[in-house]
Amino acid sequence: MVRYAIALHTLLASLCVFVVMMNQSTPNTNQSIPVEIIASRNFIDWLESQQISLAFTTYQSSRLMFLGVNPQRGMSGFERIFDRAMGLYATPERIYLSSRYQIWQLDNVLSSEQLYDGYDKLYIPRISYTTGNLDIHDLAIENLSERIIFISTMLNCLATVSDRHSCIPLWKPSFISALVNEDRCHLNGLALVDGKARYVTACSQSDVVDGWRDRRQTGGCVIDIQSNEVIATGLSMPHSPRFYQGKLWLLNAGTGYFGYIDQNKGIFEPVTFCPGFLRGLAFVGNYAIVGLSKNRGVDKTFSGLILDDNLMAKEADPRCGLLIIDLKTGEVVHWIRLEGEVTELYDIQVLEGVKRPQALGFQNDDISKIITLDPISPLVGGNIANNQPDTSPADTLYRQAYTLQKQLKLEEAIALYQQLINQSPQYAAAWHQLGVIMDSLGQIDQAILAYKQALLINPNYAESHNNLGIIAVSKGDLDEAIICFNQAIRSNQNYAFADNNLGLVLQMQDKLGDAVVNFQEAIRKNPNYPEAHFNLGNVLQLQGKIEEAIAYFQTAIKLNPKYIKAYNSLALALGRQDKVEAAMSVFKQALAIQPNSPEAFACLFSMKEMTCNWETREADLIQLWQLTENQLQEGKSTAVTPFDSLYKPWSATQQLKVASNYAQEIKRQLALITKPLNFNHSRTRSGRLKIGYLCHDFRNHPTSHLMQSVFGLHDRNNFEIIAYSYGPDDGSEYRRRIANDCDRFYDIATLSITESAQRIFNDGVHILVDLMGYIDKARTQILALKPAPIQVNYLVYPGTMGADFIDYIIGDAIVTPPKSADNFTEKLVILPDSYQANDYQQIISSKPVTRSQYGLPESGFVFCCFNHTYKIEPQIFTVWMEILANVPGSVLWLFSRVAEAEANLRREAKARGIEGDRLIFAHLEPKSEHLARHQLADLFLDTLYYNAHTTGSDALWAGLPIMTCLEETFPSRVGASLLTAIGLPELITKNLEEYKNLAINLAKSPDKLHKIKQKLAQNRLTYPLFDTLLFTRNLEKAYRTMWDIYAAGKSPEMIRIAN
Repeated sequence: MVRYAIALHTLLASLCVFVVMMNQSTPNTNQSIPVEIIASRNFIDWLESQQISLAFTTYQSSRLMFLGVNPQRGMSGFERIFDRAMGLYATPERIYLSSRYQIWQLDNVLSSEQLYDGYDKLYIPRISYTTGNLDIHDLAIENLSERIIFISTMLNCLATVSDRHSCIPLWKPSFISALVNEDRCHLNGLALVDGKARYVTACSQSDVVDGWRDRRQTGGCVIDIQSNEVIATGLSMPHSPRFYQGKLWLLNAGTGYFGYIDQNKGIFEPVTFCPGFLRGLAFVGNYAIVGLSKNRGVDKTFSGLILDDNLMAKEADPRCGLLIIDLKTGEVVHWIRLEGEVTELYDIQVLEGVKRPQALGFQNDDISKIITLDPISPLVGGNIANNQPDTSPADTLYRQAYTLQKQLKLEEAIALYQQLINQSPQYAAAWHQLGVIMDSLGQIDQAILAYKQALLINPNYAESHNNLGIIAVSKGDLDEAIICFNQAIRSNQNYAFADNNLGLVLQMQDKLGDAVVNFQEAIRKNPNYPEAHFNLGNVLQLQGKIEEAIAYFQTAIKLNPKYIKAYNSLALALGRQDKVEAAMSVFKQALAIQPNSPEAFACLFSMKEMTCNWETREADLIQLWQLTENQLQEGKSTAVTPFDSLYKPWSATQQLKVASNYAQEIKRQLALITKPLNFNHSRTRSGRLKIGYLCHDFRNHPTSHLMQSVFGLHDRNNFEIIAYSYGPDDGSEYRRRIANDCDRFYDIATLSITESAQRIFNDGVHILVDLMGYIDKARTQILALKPAPIQVNYLVYPGTMGADFIDYIIGDAIVTPPKSADNFTEKLVILPDSYQANDYQQIISSKPVTRSQYGLPESGFVFCCFNHTYKIEPQIFTVWMEILANVPGSVLWLFSRVAEAEANLRREAKARGIEGDRLIFAHLEPKSEHLARHQLADLFLDTLYYNAHTTGSDALWAGLPIMTCLEETFPSRVGASLLTAIGLPELITKNLEEYKNLAINLAKSPDKLHKIKQKLAQNRLTYPLFDTLLFTRNLEKAYRTMWDIYAAGKSPEMIRIAN
């Protein structure tokens, strides 16, 4: 056995140093040659967290080596001697290894809970194929055929084993003219895709013996076996291609870089420099494990490469060992160095679910002493081999119990299963079904015991592993669930349910790429599995791959025509493409199947609002609130989202109920995917107040249009500004400017919820400002983990979040008057002017604009409203039509994204006595041109329940007066806030009659309207609304006050800021 002794542990705090005494270095002596393994401090913790151990080969010293964790949580090492050990491939229960002239199959002989001398895997050489010296490099097992395939570097080909001959050649590169035993191009690496050989690497395209040595610097290439085409060139001795998470990764060994092939461009994209000649690449989770080797002594194979220059430039020496690289960041997070006899590595494999592996070799007599037997199949009962005889009494009893179980006669079924177990204790299926019943009855502890008993009898009972995984999910232990689902997959390679469930857990952990892989695997195993198609569609939709998602939703529906969730997801995906009529049709199909589906009804109603389809609106509103209230009373998540509630004619109390329900659902789901992080926040600080802004929309988006100048105007003497972006980088000037104006700007799009929260906490943010609330794409779960001591709801979501993890909401005396405090779970921050940040540098296009280019009449009064159509409802529209009726020749200029809304509004106008052609529709334009076209209108008419926000600021900045009607909720008072802050309170009305009359009066009084426009032009740069610096200083006062309250040990309280 290999013994580890800790040595030099005081050398550096960041190092753990182990001296490895290998007693099998030479076959015929007991002399030991030490190998020193130096590991980064947290390497063992990382192995434990990933629930893996590692196997790797070194042909230079003929070793197969294992690294794991021993019971004392120290490093466990083991080695065996195999002459010139090179290629390595692991399956759940086997290891395949190439040596000088053989391929070995080593089988694990331990069951899942069995140990041998403290080791949980014992690999014994069982089968050997004698190949002769083919110089076998990479090898693998094809999933479909389960055959061994390997790269023969001497024959320059891909081959498989033969019962009679050295090998069976399968493929050679097109540039190799003949299969002769000459290493011409140094073919070496092999990558599988979907379980089949797909890509290989070679050091050159030479067709003469040893020709590759003259092409080491830049002659390397990647070849697609399927097309027989070279897909990438210019590489330096590439090795270890691996296809993972949708990318073809490899080691550009002669440069020292780990990276991937951009297959569109045919180039290598470097990710991380690694100080050594690179061979051996494996992956687990979001990590890559890279093998490094030192330069050879006399042999110049590794010398004279670009690697030498790169090492010199970085003042580094080549090393032998392993690097663990975070795929999200490219950072080296853990490492191992091997010192002593081992100077080169070749291949690496991850042993999932294995803590401490070992193997038998031929250098001592252990292999002669260990004898293992397959269990004898029992004559009656038992389930060791899943082969209970059909005619046994136990099987008859089992079938009777199972029939009762399917008939839901559970007590009778339990009695029969227990009778069967008493008679045949080894009948694993009976234990499993007993667990299923206990699970369904909520008796979870008994279910767990039954499942585990089934697994003691049959460690490969996939269904029991799977069900234990589901229980682990319900308990919020996702790490344990992943172990269980992986064990189920290993136990039954065709068990699609476990792949699907594993995909769901990975999705819960925000590991969308990995989830996609598992859902695809479930579909490969069972193409008629509707849930897997549905789940894959959902993840693709989250990734923005809408077209692909639609195809999977459609397949799920085809497989299960009553799959309501699939209908809903399909309709939402179509809605994202503005295919509103198609989406509404799908929602109607869902309701035809399940008339009382709250989700389908709520989404259909939202689509109707977007298209201004009001035919059944009043009845729909009543039914929608009834459905919502029922869900609230039953403690279910409401189908209506908090944002949807804001533009409906619902009270602030109703909106609070929906938001609070949503906040509770976020916390419930969060409890399933992560354990509480329990951040400990200090009430003291040194230095500047750190303000974190969290947002998806640091891009060409209304949020950035309003906020872009604020970040740069913050007082840097007293505030440090950090932005956390989890949305796309659109390359816009908005994005660039915000990133440059912040002290730090972090793209956390690829981080999980917990990783994002940890990042914010580690940065020491004092006040975290959420610029999203509950709108689409918000990652509110980050805030639910409370990474900052003070958390604020601001700007984009004009309402309460109903969440105990949000401390304040920023408003003003109009949108959040003190009397409304009971409608918010947050404490109110009342700014002195408008709560809404506005940019004082927005560019208005100087290009000439004419009414004719927008289809407007050359003469006549132009009313306009550029709000989204979902904000328009029958009440305000009726008033607008009355205004048009009283102002001859006038038109109403509206904004629309969907043709259905235009047709419906024209029909509604006609029903109110107004010809449809008096409605003119504008469409999306670049921001500066959109601002410029405002000058063609005369008066902006605001919507009622959800006012113009950014749209209102745009109009005022462009010089167009807005008229609004003051209502009761936050979003219905924003227009009044903007007008007050720019000194135009005369355009705020108290009811719709006053609203109508003022609009008619202004349209018929050109002088009066002209004076208002003049006043707006004067006030635009002199009143607070567009004084971004003043706004920023007031916002900073609010931040300081929040911190002072917190530092004093007090709970959040209402804050009023004076100019």
